[in-house]
Amino acid sequence: MLSLICSAICMHFFAAHIYHLALSLISSYLHSGVSHPMQMIIAEIFLDDNWVYDFLYQAREKIRHSYELCTRMLDEMVIPFFPAKAGIFVYADFSSLLPEPTAEGEAKFASLLLDAARIIMTPGAAQHDQKPGMFRICYCFVSPELLLMAMQRLDNIIVKIRTHRIHWDDLTPESISDIIA
Repeated sequence: MLSLICSAICMHFFAAHIYHLALSLISSYLHSGVSHPMQMIIAEIFLDDNWVYDFLYQAREKIRHSYELCTRMLDEMVIPFFPAKAGIFVYADFSSLLPEPTAEGEAKFASLLLDAARIIMTPGAAQHDQKPGMFRICYCFVSPELLLMAMQRLDNIIVKIRTHRIHWDDLTPESISDIIA
């Protein structure tokens, strides 16, 4: 009988604890959700069909422009890529530029891009790609001007690697600091 009472008390304690945890989660959501006046304003905007169609048209044009800029520059750099049919990414093959055809070589190339040119591209290893050197470029995350700057910096690094003016072992942010300038 005593064990039954202890079990009931424990169950009540856990149920009360879960209830308070749920209330905490709900109240934290309420403080970070979209306010009711803002929801009403947004709902009113979305009722304007002309505005919605114009907004979507402009967004598609900006995405198309960024995609064309990215793929044109990849073509100029002679970097193979998979053309996008939809979405916001281009999947490009930088395997010919790696110091070695391994995951470590891919990581070294990614670090060089980040440290020397402040370019972030998602390595293929992060997407479980078996081929080292595949990178995902998000062309919609930044403005077209910033995308152009990043692609120019990428081109500068590629030229330096391909012309062998600097050996991979000597490629450091300091040795190619003129890329950011």
